[in-house]
Amino acid sequence: MNKLMVARTTNAPPPTGALNSQVVQAVTFTNAETTDYAASQIAIAPDMMISQAAGLVAQSAATYFDGVSKVALASQAVLLKQMTENIAKQNIAGAAEDALGALVTDLLMGAAAVVAAAAGAIEGDAASFAIDKIDQSISKYSSLLTNTKPS
Repeated sequence: MNKLMVARTTNAPPPTGALNSQVVQAVTFTNAETTDYAASQIAIAPDMMISQAAGLVAQSAATYFDGVSKVALASQAVLLKQMTENIAKQNIAGAAEDALGALVTDLLMGAAAVVAAAAGAIEGDAASFAIDKIDQSISKYSSLLTNTKPS
């Protein structure tokens, strides 16, 4: 493309003696400016596909994270409801199982966040934040299970 642009600019301009010199000068200036910027403005198909690929990957990762997070949150809601019911029924073993299930949903969210971060959908800091929250959640559930074990 650059070779074609250079070839066009090296040709001798056509005769313009019969035209208004100010108009010719303005058009020549405009053509020169356009030619100077043309190489940076023209994108060929492979370049366009490369530049769009990152956006498509980020969009796919965001959709994946959104889907997994919705499933995980719905599962967690069901498990927390069951855990609350089991605690009310004094079924500590069942409540502990539900708490572990809720932990698994946290891990699922963390894995989805890591995948999305790796794909560029969310920043590394956001993934780190999600993993820190998962670690805090695990330690809370772990202490809860330790403190509620029957003697």
